Amino acid sequence: MKPYYEKNGHIIYHGDCLEVLSSLEKKSIDLIWTDPPYGNDNGSGDWAESRVGVKGARKAPLERISNDSEKAWKSILPRFLSLSTPLLKPQSAFCCSISGGGGSPPRFAQLAQMMDAEMRFFQAVVWDKSARGNGLGWRYRRNYEFIMVGHPKSGKLGWADEEVAVPNITRIAPEPNQLHPTQKPPSLIAQFIHWHTHKGDLVVDPFMGSGSTIVAARDLGRKSIGIEIDEKYCEIAADRLRQEVLF
Repeated sequence: MKPYYEKNGHIIYHGDCLEVLSSLEKKSIDLIWTDPPYGNDNGSGDWAESRVGVKGARKAPLERISNDSEKAWKSILPRFLSLSTPLLKPQSAFCCSISGGGGSPPRFAQLAQMMDAEMRFFQAVVWDKSARGNGLGWRYRRNYEFIMVGHPKSGKLGWADEEVAVPNITRIAPEPNQLHPTQKPPSLIAQFIHWHTHKGDLVVDPFMGSGSTIVAARDLGRKSIGIEIDEKYCEIAADRLRQEVLF
């Protein structure tokens, strides 16, 4: 498949990640960090969309993203995990963002089980978003997400520093969703890149969105591959790579 963008060790593919992953070299990836759809079908007349204009809620309707239905999530995620695991080096890391607790069925529990079937589930890291104030929703307001961490069963979790000791709660304020409905701050992803890789290592994001992962990888001196099914976000990500280094 021809890259949508390729420069200085950073590649963007416009297409289905299941197809692109099938073409990548086995045991070539040092870190997969990704933020797939959560299967919540946001922006389709759900409760979050109905709260527009209510105090503490979003100021504008949610933009729908591809493959965000529960049916698509249950179909794509197992295949994505099955394709991803053979691509990881024996000493590497797999990090996947997912919604926090609340609701039924619990997505984070389902993802942990899916991961453990294909690799060794290692840790659920809590992304504490409370720096922004109260979270979305009523009563128990949504103020955190999980980053689910795993590694190949035949290897071990890769650490840049084998003696590092980091908490399993990380507190970073989310960014305004100006480029993508579920945009993640590069500084959040940069922490995991810093912990689990060295300069020159390869970081891959199969659900790239607006490109926060490849921007963080570039700024930390890593190589990257981003895959995105929506061409609009491929161009946004490419444009971000053309801009100056953030940190």
